[in-house]
Amino acid sequence: MYDRYDKNTSNRQARRRAYTGDTIAIRRARVATPPARRSVWQRIRRVLMLSGVLLIILVALIYWQFAAAVAPLSVADARPFPPLNPPGTGINVLLIGVDERPDHPEEGVRSDTLIVVHLDTIGRRVSLLSIPRDTRVDVRDIGPTKINVAYGRGYTAAEKLYGETTTPAQGGMALAAETVERFLDLPIHYTAQINFDGFARVIDALGGVTIDVPRRIVDDAYPTPDFGTVRIAFEPGPQRMDGARALIYARTRHADSDFGRAERQQQVIRAIIDELRSRGPIGAALLAPALGRALDGAFATTLPLSRPDMLLGMAWIATGIDPSAIGQYRIAPDTAPNFREIGSDILWDPEEVREVVRDFLATPDVETEEARIQVLNGAGITGLARRVSGELESAGFTVVPAADAPRSDVLRTIVYDVTGKPATARRLAALLNADIRRGSPDGVNPTVDIVVVLGRDQVK
Repeated sequence: MYDRYDKNTSNRQARRRAYTGDTIAIRRARVATPPARRSVWQRIRRVLMLSGVLLIILVALIYWQFAAAVAPLSVADARPFPPLNPPGTGINVLLIGVDERPDHPEEGVRSDTLIVVHLDTIGRRVSLLSIPRDTRVDVRDIGPTKINVAYGRGYTAAEKLYGETTTPAQGGMALAAETVERFLDLPIHYTAQINFDGFARVIDALGGVTIDVPRRIVDDAYPTPDFGTVRIAFEPGPQRMDGARALIYARTRHADSDFGRAERQQQVIRAIIDELRSRGPIGAALLAPALGRALDGAFATTLPLSRPDMLLGMAWIATGIDPSAIGQYRIAPDTAPNFREIGSDILWDPEEVREVVRDFLATPDVETEEARIQVLNGAGITGLARRVSGELESAGFTVVPAADAPRSDVLRTIVYDVTGKPATARRLAALLNADIRRGSPDGVNPTVDIVVVLGRDQVK
């Protein structure tokens, strides 16, 4: 009985194990991810999401803080048809330094400084062009007169020229922009004005700026607010200046000329940009409230500073610009030599002005700058300047005959960018491992664009 049961049971089990030809699906059990590994990735994702949210909040707060600080500084453009600014193109901003004395309204208001600033967002480039205040132009309703009269005329006749709701500052900026446009044959997209007090307060809000004074400056008749004069002096070399000192440096002109003053004003603007850039985007944004307070009542602009695209474009330029690469141009006897003087007015040759404007707008490089260079021997080593001049000429530079520098104990070579040729100056500085300074060497009256003063570091 047991044998028959075991046999029958064995046969049934064999039939069940036999292959029938049908596909047999075998389901495997899922291997569970270890709880520890899953929790690590979840924590990483949470951290990344939280970091992204915090970054968005930080950017929004910075933008809100900056927009709130600069919103009161923007005003409408009083011109009925200001030039359009197509996306992706550079913009031209007329910067007006205003000389106004609230305690002495009888003195009137006039523009002491006119600088056109070209901002190239795509190329991350900035160029400055100074216009002498004694330049003779045609001003609407007045006729031939100094160009700085335009702002004062627009200021006093704002409602007559541009409508009943126009403020004096808007009228002054509008007529100054119109006049500069016609003189330069260049569209002025926006304007900005600042008075002397605001200029000094901005520099103080930054904690001062560093200025490399190229030569000794002595002015025995610097004007004071009470209509007197005082003697001021600046020694050559890098130095830290507060707002009051930097303002004096930018305004003094009796030591040389109005053209030298224009050069110093551009130098101070570069120093301000350098100071802002050194703080980085977040540091500069955090300064917005202090700068807004410094500019309150002393600055106005038609630039839509709180507009996101304008803010991002200017931030893009500011974070990538090298202050030493800022183009510095001016209408002066060395750039437009065929001028005429009519009393105290200066009448410039229109074609030479157009040539200066073309250089101002062009992307600078060594070929287009066509700079003339002179090498001076400041090391006291016979034949050094002649040897270096030959090497530079072989490298493709235009070099005039070498000479001796006023000093023969110079330790480090310096490239002096006299007329604003930044690409050539940077190239020379890289080749000679030298420093760059704007202006002329002390004791030298150059007739070239760039002067190289060789130091003992060039002795091989």
